[in-house]
Amino acid sequence: MSTGIGLIMRSFRSNKMIVALTIFVCLGLIPSYSVVQSYLSPSKIHLTADELARLYNKDVATEPARIEMGHRSKEADVAAFLVANGTTKVLLDCGANTASSVQLFRDTYPDGRNYVIHSFEIDERLGPYFSPYRNHHLHCPVGVAAEYGNVTAYLESVWGPDKGLNNGRDMQWGGGTFYADPAEIQDKETGGKRKLSTRRVIPTIDLAQWIKENFSVEDYVILKLDVEGAEFNILQRMLQTGAFKYIDKLYGEYHNSQPTGWSQKSKNQLVLDIGEAGFTLKEWEADRHMYSDFEKLHPPEIPLNTPGTAGEIYSLCQPGSVSLAVAIGMNHKRAHKVISTLQAYPTRLPLTLFVYGDFVEQFPDTVMAWARRYRLGIREDGDYPKAYLETMPKNLIRRSLVSSLMRLQELDLKTALYWPAINGSSLSKFKLLAKTRGLRIIQPTVEFPGKLGTKLTSENYYHYRDVERVPRALRLIHNRLMETQGGILGLDSDIPDTYTIAVFLMDYLVKNSNYRLVEVEDCVREGTPVAMKGEDFDIWAPKHTN
Repeated sequence: MSTGIGLIMRSFRSNKMIVALTIFVCLGLIPSYSVVQSYLSPSKIHLTADELARLYNKDVATEPARIEMGHRSKEADVAAFLVANGTTKVLLDCGANTASSVQLFRDTYPDGRNYVIHSFEIDERLGPYFSPYRNHHLHCPVGVAAEYGNVTAYLESVWGPDKGLNNGRDMQWGGGTFYADPAEIQDKETGGKRKLSTRRVIPTIDLAQWIKENFSVEDYVILKLDVEGAEFNILQRMLQTGAFKYIDKLYGEYHNSQPTGWSQKSKNQLVLDIGEAGFTLKEWEADRHMYSDFEKLHPPEIPLNTPGTAGEIYSLCQPGSVSLAVAIGMNHKRAHKVISTLQAYPTRLPLTLFVYGDFVEQFPDTVMAWARRYRLGIREDGDYPKAYLETMPKNLIRRSLVSSLMRLQELDLKTALYWPAINGSSLSKFKLLAKTRGLRIIQPTVEFPGKLGTKLTSENYYHYRDVERVPRALRLIHNRLMETQGGILGLDSDIPDTYTIAVFLMDYLVKNSNYRLVEVEDCVREGTPVAMKGEDFDIWAPKHTN
């Protein structure tokens, strides 16, 4: 047996390791002995800190909820909505960079807007990124460490077209590190492979001591630690001082490649000791818009008895039926005009209003007033250009949908209806992610002024006066509804002509069309989902008869 194998097996036979592994298996922190065994197989003899971290971070559906730690009960995966009312909630954002974690946390973490956030960042040039956020404390330039003092921070060069690659990649990393290799330290002009040419002496705090001095064990504290190698000293110090009694959840990243001076054996043991203390370092990657328990914290929450199937596209209604849907844009004044006009119409209209998450956040009173009368659905979290939506990464789509749903949930409102601002082959990504959220996708059969099959141009529409555009708009809508025998009619509140035609359109539908006006949910309940038909599929394309 090689020396490496002997060391591991002797360590494995030690009482401490046996006790630790037994506890981890019982608690669900290690899914089963077979997982541990796979890491001790010949192909996995040399465990790195990252491999150990991934082992302990492995999510298990049956993971027990509580771990006893010190004088208080530790909740390994407790969601914020289970924290008792009145508890002070805190996020310690260590290695805050460009405020990407603050934004992700505020947008998507359960009750994230009610947390006090302390952000620590060593690069003072990044300070402006934090200015939009309230209930937030920025400590910059301040580094978190295992002791108070002053340390040289090696910071990234200012970007320029001739900067070159950062660690082999074309990226602007932002921030820096306390740990540079000798070549990087000596290269003061370019900063070496990571372009660490900016040097500053900055203050550091003893994070463990600072936590104990500023919080109580009754507070709910989340620690996010992404500090480019400083985490090893910090976590060791927290174990030594009992600071983990103040922490409820641990996110971050082990930086195994940083020249910290820690041996591989010591790193491995530290990860095991942290696991023995009842914690796993869960992944948090704000630049990828994700954290490892994202799905666990965001199960689908839809109204009871919601019709239809999650992830399916609904466009048609029963023949002879029309449902009215309004895509609410970000212009509050225009939205108010359109909805107030429709609300004042003598016949009560079955409207469904689809709102951006950002609109809900900015105008909660308006949305609450609408919800008392009309059904609500969601759009994305904000208004994106179509070209951006078509190339949007999946994690960002998921973040957008969750953010919109959460803004409604903060008003005690729920929905299972989603009107995406995209169509065709690009919709497939949205379709899959909508399914995981329990959402039914609404794609109107007729959409004004958009995809009506006939392009509205200056010559055929826009150069006419208002009174002349009205019949042209109504005729386009009428012709398309005739082709589809009704369906979901979508309007856009941001388009001025929506307000212009509103009453005339309602008069046509109520008094002169013979269509039955129904709720969107009736179309979902009674209609057949629309199948994706490939890259060129467009539900708005005009039908052609032979």
